[in-house]
Amino acid sequence: MEFDKRITGKTNITGVIGNPVEHSISPQLHNTIFKLLNENYIYVPFLVEKNSLEEAVKGLKASNVKGFNVTVPFKKKIMNFIDEPSKEAIMIGAVNTVKNECGKLFGYNTDAEGFARAFKNETGTDFENKNIVVIGAGGSARAIIVKLATEEANSVCIINRTLSKADEISQLIKKNLNYDIKCFQTDEIRAVENLSNADIIINATSAGLYPDTEKMPVSPSYKFTRGQIVFDLIYNPIKTKFLQCAENDGCKIFNGLGMLFYQGILSNEIWLQRKIEDEKVRQLYKEFMNDMGTK
Repeated sequence: MEFDKRITGKTNITGVIGNPVEHSISPQLHNTIFKLLNENYIYVPFLVEKNSLEEAVKGLKASNVKGFNVTVPFKKKIMNFIDEPSKEAIMIGAVNTVKNECGKLFGYNTDAEGFARAFKNETGTDFENKNIVVIGAGGSARAIIVKLATEEANSVCIINRTLSKADEISQLIKKNLNYDIKCFQTDEIRAVENLSNADIIINATSAGLYPDTEKMPVSPSYKFTRGQIVFDLIYNPIKTKFLQCAENDGCKIFNGLGMLFYQGILSNEIWLQRKIEDEKVRQLYKEFMNDMGTK
C-alpha cells in the first residue's frame, strides 16, 4: 500500500456552498486547475441547509478556508455576511466568489464576465444591437443583465414569475446605467411576443436543473423562432428540456458549462492572486469540454 500524500497540513481549502450541491462539477474543474498550476489547494462541495447560511459562513471563516464559491440559493443572501463586497458585486446585488483574507471576507461576482466570455467564445457573436430576453430575476440574472446593458444590447427584456423582482433589476439598471429594460410576468402575452422576437434567449432560472429535469422556464407548448440563440445557464443535465425544445425548433443552443468554466477561472485568479496564462486556459477549456462530453 502507498500512502496518499496529496493533502497535507499545508493544503489550502476552497469549495462551494449551496443547496443542492450534489450536481456540481465545480470540484472537478477547480481541482484540475490547481493540479495544472501545481498549487497546494483542494476544492470541496459544502451542502448548507437553507436556514443555516450564517452559521456555515462563520464556520468557513473560522476554519480559515481560503475561499469559496456561492451558488443557488445563497448568492443574494450572503451579501449580509460579507465584510467587503466589490463595487460590481454591490451593483449586481449578489456574490458568487468569496475570498477569506486576514480575517475578512471579500465578496466578488464573476458570473457576468464568466457568462460574457463563454457566450462570445461559443456563439461567435456578442450582444451589441441584439434583442435579448432573460428569463429569471435572481442573482445570476441580475449579473448577466448588468453585462448586457453595459455592452449595448439593443433591448433587454426580463421575464419572471414575480414581476416585482424583475422591476427591482430594471430600476437598478436605470439608476446606474441609464438603460431601460422591459419587464413582464411569465404568462403575459407581451412576454411571449418578446420571446418570439428575440435574437437571444437566456434562461437564468433553476427550472430544469437536476433532479427536476422535466421542468421548463416556459410552457412546454411554446414554439421558438428558428435561428434564435438559446442559452441555458444550467449544465446538469447537459441538454435541458428547454434546450431540447429549442433545438427541435431550429435554434442554436448552448448550456452553462462554458460560463461555469470561465467564472471558475476568474475565481481561481482571485484566490491565487495571479492571472492564469491564456495558453493554459485554452488547454483547460478543451480538456474540460472533452471530459464533459460536449465537444
